[in-house]
Amino acid sequence: MVGPQRTTPSRARRQDTTPYNHLPPAPLAAAPTAVASDAALSDDNSSSIPTVARQITRMVAIFWSPRTALNAYPDLQEAIEDGSEATLRAAASPAEKRYYDICDELERIQPDFFEQLGAMGSDCRRQVRKELSDGQSGAKAEDNNKVKNGIVHWRKWSPALVNEPKTIRGLFHPECARLLAPVTVDFDNEEERRQFTECDNPPMTSSHWPRALYLDDEGDPAQPSKGLLQGDLLYKASFDEPNAAKQGRKGIAHKYQLGVITPAFLAYAAVVLRFSLSSEAHFNDTGGTFNYVDFYNQIRCYLESPKYEKTNKILLAWWNKKVFPNSIQTHNNAMGDEPSGMLSLLDAEIEREQSDSGGFEDEE
Repeated sequence: MVGPQRTTPSRARRQDTTPYNHLPPAPLAAAPTAVASDAALSDDNSSSIPTVARQITRMVAIFWSPRTALNAYPDLQEAIEDGSEATLRAAASPAEKRYYDICDELERIQPDFFEQLGAMGSDCRRQVRKELSDGQSGAKAEDNNKVKNGIVHWRKWSPALVNEPKTIRGLFHPECARLLAPVTVDFDNEEERRQFTECDNPPMTSSHWPRALYLDDEGDPAQPSKGLLQGDLLYKASFDEPNAAKQGRKGIAHKYQLGVITPAFLAYAAVVLRFSLSSEAHFNDTGGTFNYVDFYNQIRCYLESPKYEKTNKILLAWWNKKVFPNSIQTHNNAMGDEPSGMLSLLDAEIEREQSDSGGFEDEE
């Protein structure tokens, strides 16, 4: 790579704690090629640029722009050369930090990625961006398809969902509607149920997280962290991919030999699960009936915020014990919220705990 290599302790630690094994280096395109075919986007081709993009989408950031990611690298490289990398990262916005993480991941997967990219002509660079974009969209399409088709077999639904169009889900299906409702809605109360399903009260926005994320599909608005992100359907969306063995495919976690559960992985699984329960026929990041970008960002905000660190250490430990019972590893690694949204409920829970203990701790 042109310029000095990053050898800061922080980067070394990031490399040592990567929660999964890296794919083989992906050869960059030597010349423009035809539009990538479905076969080229297959996960069986583990050395392709689209597969690298799939890995980044699932493990680092579900919503990202290849152009923005590649454009972020020059500033990062300049900061490395003049010794200001730590300052650049500290001053970066959440979105900028995520793109720096993507640059880190591209380098971890293929150390000479940016060096090769810099030596290319504009047509070749355009082709690399296209293949990264193909992989990013391919990851979401494949996983959404797997889970939306598999969830119909994961429990007994009434009415049954097997062999039925996805458009009967969402608010049109009583069980799906219950699972999509936030825990602030008492679904056993006829009027509250009617308000939610018929009057859009509360609205199904990204601030109101679905009940399906909870252990046993039940949550307490007064203790919203209890059981949150421990739902059985969330686990199945992450690890129990139907027909995977029959079709020669492995689950996401197994495919990347995930060693610990990460916030990005849980947020990704939550997005896929939420879409599978909805009546939306096609996944749309923000242009459909639900803002999945904000939903994903809010979950990551919760999981990565120092404010919720104590609760989330317990949550991630629960996941790691459930998924990797023989492992001794641990891994500790916003968008605006509505007053009655999940982040507000979680804030209120912390305030009550601090009040009960007789004081407030500093939050940094």
